[in-house]
Amino acid sequence: MRVLDLYQKVSEFTVGPEAQALSHCQKGCSRCCYVDLSVFQVESHNIENWFRSLPIEKQSAIREKWKTPLNTTQTFHGVEAKSCVFLHEEACTIYEARPLICRTQGLAMKFKDGADEYLDICPLNEDMLDELSEKEVLNLDLLNMILSQLEKVDAGNHSRERVALSDLREKL
Repeated sequence: MRVLDLYQKVSEFTVGPEAQALSHCQKGCSRCCYVDLSVFQVESHNIENWFRSLPIEKQSAIREKWKTPLNTTQTFHGVEAKSCVFLHEEACTIYEARPLICRTQGLAMKFKDGADEYLDICPLNEDMLDELSEKEVLNLDLLNMILSQLEKVDAGNHSRERVALSDLREKL
């Protein structure tokens, strides 16, 4: 499996009728994009490869968007936060190559912390918690395990340090 295969599986889940019917997420909603993220190198490489495959004119146009100052907003938790370095006018400039965490935002996800199991969902979608079935909930632990394995394969004998998206943008 490659990282693109994992992204495809998540994409198939997010376009299913159940996920679509339960989600308030839509183009222009960027509430979850006010965060400073880091990603595994395998995802960083994917973004780099995608960006470098674009025509030079498209790369230049995207870089021009990145010159605008980052927006600041209040998060769901009441904290002031700057937008992701790839967000421009409430739209993702790397949408086609966005990392796994961005692909799963807004969806119901279950995960374990020790013996406790949790269900996480975007606060905008919380009103739908009672309507969820098991097939409408992503297993975040499984996704992270697969991504971690892909990182091991990609990194080989190299360092597996995470890459801050702000550092990645500077490389592009």
